Amino acid sequence: MPDIAPRPEEDREPSRLHDDIEHLNGLPAAWLGLDPTSIAESVLETLRDMLALDFVGLRFNDTTHVFLRVGQDFGEAHSRETIVGAVDDWLEEAPSLEPALMSIGRDIVRVVQRPLGGISSMGLIVAGSRRPDFPRRTEQLKLDVAAAQASLACREVRELSDRRPPADPREERPTGETLVESEWRLNLTINTMPAMAWSTTPDGLIDFCNRHFLDYVGYTHEELSGQGFWPIFHPDDTAHLLASWQEIMASKRPREVEGRIRRADGEYRWFMMRQNPLLDDEGAVIKWYGVGSDIEDRKRAETALKETESALLASEQNLSLIINSLPVLVWSARPDGTADFVNERWIEYAGVPAEQILEWGFLELYHPDDVAGMLETWQQDIEKGESTVLKGRILGADGQYRWFLFAGRKLTDANGVVRWFGCNVDIEDLQRAENALKSSEAALRESERRLQHAINAIPGLVWSADADGTVTFLSQQYLNYIGLSEAEALGRDGWASAAHADDFAPLFDAWNGALASGRATECEARMRGADGEYRWFLFRASPFHDDAGHLTQWFGVNIDIDDRKRAEENFRQSQSDLAHVARMTTMGELAVSIAHEVNQPLMAIVTNAGACLRWLDDAQSNVAMAREAAERIIRDGHRAGDIVTSLRALARKSAPRMERMGLEQVIQDVLDLLRGELQRRGVTCKTEFSRPAPTILGDSTQLQQVVLNLIMNGIEAMARVDGGQRRLTIRTEAREGAARVCVLDTGPGLSPEHRDRMFEAFFSTKPEGIGMGLSICRSIIEAHGGRIWAANATPRGGVFSFTLPLAEGDGLDVRSR
Repeated sequence: MPDIAPRPEEDREPSRLHDDIEHLNGLPAAWLGLDPTSIAESVLETLRDMLALDFVGLRFNDTTHVFLRVGQDFGEAHSRETIVGAVDDWLEEAPSLEPALMSIGRDIVRVVQRPLGGISSMGLIVAGSRRPDFPRRTEQLKLDVAAAQASLACREVRELSDRRPPADPREERPTGETLVESEWRLNLTINTMPAMAWSTTPDGLIDFCNRHFLDYVGYTHEELSGQGFWPIFHPDDTAHLLASWQEIMASKRPREVEGRIRRADGEYRWFMMRQNPLLDDEGAVIKWYGVGSDIEDRKRAETALKETESALLASEQNLSLIINSLPVLVWSARPDGTADFVNERWIEYAGVPAEQILEWGFLELYHPDDVAGMLETWQQDIEKGESTVLKGRILGADGQYRWFLFAGRKLTDANGVVRWFGCNVDIEDLQRAENALKSSEAALRESERRLQHAINAIPGLVWSADADGTVTFLSQQYLNYIGLSEAEALGRDGWASAAHADDFAPLFDAWNGALASGRATECEARMRGADGEYRWFLFRASPFHDDAGHLTQWFGVNIDIDDRKRAEENFRQSQSDLAHVARMTTMGELAVSIAHEVNQPLMAIVTNAGACLRWLDDAQSNVAMAREAAERIIRDGHRAGDIVTSLRALARKSAPRMERMGLEQVIQDVLDLLRGELQRRGVTCKTEFSRPAPTILGDSTQLQQVVLNLIMNGIEAMARVDGGQRRLTIRTEAREGAARVCVLDTGPGLSPEHRDRMFEAFFSTKPEGIGMGLSICRSIIEAHGGRIWAANATPRGGVFSFTLPLAEGDGLDVRSR
C-alpha cells in the first residue's frame, strides 16, 4: 500500500475509524450461505455509504459484468452506462494502484482501485469521488480491508463448491466407443433441444451454456461464464432475478422464475427459467442445472387478458357512471313489462326509493289521464314489437307533472334472454313549445290567408326574387296575366318571355343595374298578356336587408299603366296641337312684322331688278353695275326664302323629330324672324354666344317655339320702359354636360307671387293671354330632358333660363385632328 502521510483531520475521529474497520471485519458473518454475487452487492453498498462515494464498482476476473453502486446526486447527473463505460476505458489502460483523475461528463472524479486478494487476485474494486482530497489514508485502509474480506469470502464459497458428484447408480457403465457415443448423443441432445440449457457452480457462476442459449443471446461462452450472464436480462428484471436466484441457492430447492432475456437482435422476450440442484451424498449442492422456455406468447396473452379485464371493469364502471350521469331517466324491464332497473336520475326525479318504482310501481307516478293509453301501447309493443315510443307525464319530487318521451328497444343476449332497455327524456319545454307552435301555426295560416288576400287585392302583379335576381314568387294574378305556369315563369328569366322585344334590353339593363347597386329601381316596359295583347307596365323593385344589413331578397310589383300611357300620348298630341295653335296665334300677332320682313327683301328685289334693267339699256349700258344689281336680287331672294322657310317650319304640324343641331342656329333663326318686330318695338337685341358653340339633340321646331315665346315675353315685359332702355340679351353657355340659354330683359321684373306659378297651365299675367305659352315651353324642355325656370335679373328686369343635355361627343376639341 502506498505510503501516504496522515492528515490532521484524519485523526480527529479515531473511534469512527475503529468502528468502520470492526464493521468491515464483521461482514463475513453476514455472508454465510451467500453466493459471490450477493457478497459483491453487500460490500459495494457498505463502501458507498461508509465513504460517501460518488460510485464504487466490483468486477470479477472471470466475467465482464461490473457490479456498481452510485450515489444519489451523482446518479441523477450521469447514467449507469456512462459511468461503467468510463471505468472500462480507464481499466483498459492498466492503471496502477495510485489515485488518478477520470472525466465523466462535465465532472472530474478522483478514482482508485484495489485488488480482491493480494497474491492471486479474483478481481478488483474501483472507487470514485469528486472530493479533491480523495482518497485519504484512512479511506484507502478501509478499501483494503473490504477488498480482503470480499476476496476471502468468495474463495471459501468456491472451495466449498468443489465437491464430488453422487455415485453413478447405473449397474453397467459405458466404456470405450460406447462411452464416446453416449457422450456424443448427450451433447447432441443438449445442443439441439429447443430450449436454453445451462449449468452453474454451487455459488451461481455459469460454467456451461448449450448452443441454443449462445445463439439466442448472441454471446460467446467466455462472455457468459461466471457472472457475465447478467447483461442478457432486462434492466427492470435484474433486481428481482438476483433476489430470486439468491433465495433459490439458499433454499437448495428447485424453483421457477420469470424474466425477460434480450435476443441477439436486441428484442426482449419473456422466459420461464427452471433450475434444479445436483446434491452430493451429504445434501450439499454440487451444481445447478437450468433450462429456459420462451413464454412471450403466454405473457402477452396474460397481459392482454389483464388489460381486457381491466378495460371491462373500467367499462362497467364508466357505463354505470354514464348511465347515472345522463340527464334522462334510464330503465330496463323484463319481457312481461315490469321494471327491474332504474338509474339514480330516475330515483332523484321521483324522490322515492327504487323499490317503489320497480316492478309495476312506476305506474303510480304517471298522470292518471295518461296511464291507460300508455299501458296499452306498452303492452302491445312488448308483445309484438321490437321497440316502443310514447309520451306521458311523470310526477316529480316537487309534486309537479312533466312531459316525458319514452323510448325503448328489445334486446336478446347470447343465451336467448330477452330484456327491454330504454330512457325517458324530459320534453316539458318541447311540449310547451310544440303547443305554442301549433297556436303559432294556426295564427300563421290565418296570417298567410290574409296576406294572400291582400296580395290578390293589390292592383298590380306582385313578385319576389332572391339576392342574385332569381325570381322565387309570382302572384296568381301575375301568372294568370302572362298565361304561364309557376314552373315556367320562376327562375332567372322565365318571366321575361312575356316582355316586348323592343323593351327587353332597357328592362334588363335597369334590373341588372339594381342588382349591382342594391338600390330600388323602376322601369316602364310592355308585357304580353295571355290574350296576346301588350300593355304598358311600371316595374318597381325594392331590396330587403336583414338585421346585419345584408341584401337577402327583392320585392316588386308591376303596375298596369297602359291607360295612363295612352292618356299621356293623347295629352302629348293635344299639347302638340295646342303648341301649334299657340305658334299660329303668335304668328298672327306678328303678321305685320313678318309681312314687313318679307316685304323688305321683295321691295329690294324689285328695286334692284329695275336698276339692272336700266344698266342693261343700250343708252346706259353698264354690265358691271347690272351684275351687282343681279347679285343683290339673288341675296334678297335668299333672304326672303329663309324667312318663308322659318314661317313654314313654325306653321307646320308634324311629329317631333330629334336631330343633332347647333343651339345658336335655332336662336338665330328666331331672331331673323323677329328682326322687324324688335325694330317696331324699339328693342335692342344682343347675343352672347359661348365658344365653342354647344350642340344638342332635339326637335328644331319645338325649340324655336320655346325661344320665340321667351323673346316675345321679354319684348312685352319692356312695353312700358322708355324706348332707349329696352334691351334684350340672349346668352348661351355649356358646362357639366348641359347647354344653358338665358333670355334677359330690362322690364320691371317678376313679382314673387307670380314667379312660382308662371309655368302653370292657364295662368297668365296678361289680360288677353290664355296662360299656355310658358306651360307649353316647360313641357317641350322637360320632354328634351332639360329644365326651365324664371328669376329676377340684376340690377333690373327678368331672366328666363332653360338647360338641355349636350349631344354625345359635344365639347371635344377636334381642331387638331
